Amino acid sequence: MGLIKPLLKRSHHVLVSDEGDLCIGEIPGRSKIIPQPPPWVAVVLGLLDGQHTVPRILKEVAAQGLGVAAEEVTVFIDALVGFGLVEENAWVSAVLGAEELERYDRQILQFALVDQQRVANAVIYQERLKQARVLVLGMGGWGTWCCLQLARCGVGTLRIVDGDTVETSNLNRQILYTAADVGRSKVAAATDSLRAHNPNVRVEGVAAFAEADPQQLAGLLEQVDLVVLAWASLGYYRQCTVERVLHRLAAERGIAVMELGGDPLDIAVGPIYPYDGSHPDFEQLRVPAQQRFYSAEPLLRAFQEARLRNAFCDGNRTVNAWQSAPSLGVMAGLAADQAVNLLTGYDRCNLVGTRLHFSLQTYQFREEVVFARS
Repeated sequence: MGLIKPLLKRSHHVLVSDEGDLCIGEIPGRSKIIPQPPPWVAVVLGLLDGQHTVPRILKEVAAQGLGVAAEEVTVFIDALVGFGLVEENAWVSAVLGAEELERYDRQILQFALVDQQRVANAVIYQERLKQARVLVLGMGGWGTWCCLQLARCGVGTLRIVDGDTVETSNLNRQILYTAADVGRSKVAAATDSLRAHNPNVRVEGVAAFAEADPQQLAGLLEQVDLVVLAWASLGYYRQCTVERVLHRLAAERGIAVMELGGDPLDIAVGPIYPYDGSHPDFEQLRVPAQQRFYSAEPLLRAFQEARLRNAFCDGNRTVNAWQSAPSLGVMAGLAADQAVNLLTGYDRCNLVGTRLHFSLQTYQFREEVVFARS
């Protein structure tokens, strides 16, 4: 047994039935039932409070004269560890301060509950978030909502990129701006807002539009763990785009890329390209993506192609992209959840190779498999 001060995870209640059975935890697949346990089991569970060392637990159990051998107690504790129900409480974080540990307490409980990698203490997952750097391209509706979620989760560094200024029409749907920010650089206003939400997050603002310039994009990708493409990705359909250059550079550097999309009626999150050598690259996927996108009906396909060429006949009217705050909130929650999974490893990342569509009219989910991992 390698634990110094074993702690029965705080994400797990110990439930007692009328018949005297015990259940550690309440989530199916994450809990363990002990039918009709002997009296010493409840005593040991009470001593797994993170304050007692194993020798001290054995000593207190022996002092109560419960008729159980020390070896049986240690085997029981080892079994709980094997089931992922116990963690090491003698853990001092060299990365997170006391305020951060309290700020992220409920999230750390979630990490402890799932704990896919069975780390010594769930704080390790939070440390990984603190050490991560995420590049967010675009600080409009998608980018601001994602940044807010990632900042509150505790991503250590957010590098945000946008060359636009705040407009009044942004205030309905772009979560980081207020009326006082109208006319300001989006990056400057978002930086102030993110720091106010979480002063522990480092915000690196770049007040410029991302371009299909390898030198510019290479600089933006420096020391990045994940890129969030917070705009409609047209790299599948157009020849010269930022996305195509970005994906090529990310693949060369092994940097994960997440795509977003959608409108008020249908949101789309994913796919995530891990760029870890386990899947086709972006260029290999462009042709099948076009085949899925374009209609087999010639007239409809002709209009789809016209749309991507911006072949508009709008006269003097101004037609803008549109999306509402509720749909953006749903999308950003899904995206941030998967980003946290990817950056920490505490749970499975379901959007690797998959684009999730959700209709806000019908509440129907649809999964689109973009690629399979080898």
